[in-house]
Amino acid sequence: MDYNTERPKLTLPEYGRNVQKMVDYALTIADRDERQRCAESIISIMAGIFPQQNGTEDFERMLWDHLALISGYKLDVSSPYPINVLVESNREHPHLDYPGKKITYRHYGHILEESIHALTSMAEGDQQQQATEIVVEQMAKSLATWNDNVLTPAKLAADLSELTEGKVQLSLEPQVLDNAVATARAGGKSANFKKKKK
Repeated sequence: MDYNTERPKLTLPEYGRNVQKMVDYALTIADRDERQRCAESIISIMAGIFPQQNGTEDFERMLWDHLALISGYKLDVSSPYPINVLVESNREHPHLDYPGKKITYRHYGHILEESIHALTSMAEGDQQQQATEIVVEQMAKSLATWNDNVLTPAKLAADLSELTEGKVQLSLEPQVLDNAVATARAGGKSANFKKKKK
């Protein structure tokens, strides 16, 4: 079988291998007039690949630039525009490092850990209690997804205490905690959820 991985690399993959083959064929045409007609046909096929851009400013110019690039600037035809030599594609793209945020527990993720840290700056009271309930529910869901076997109210309390350096202690009622654990185990549905019978 003929696999794409064994074929030559495409200069502009968005146009596909057939356009590349057409351009390669155009390079073999000796007669200039016939080569020009072939190039214009290829341009119309390339335009059909991106119909949403048809009519936009400089679209046709871009197609001629792309045709020249695909041919390695070897296709001797008359372009209605001066050809821009596109060197951007030859330049190596810079390496982007993964964000270097320190995460204590990867199963919680950095956004949830930031939410946990935010609890420490809140004044004690009803607002902090409500925020703690929301955060603990999300912790339970993340923990259930990662490893359901370790999901317990004691584990949630220990993690919350550790991540807030002891500044926030889990003082939720056992019923609220048990409900958060049961909801997380049920995949986000309330533990009391029952399927309706038809």
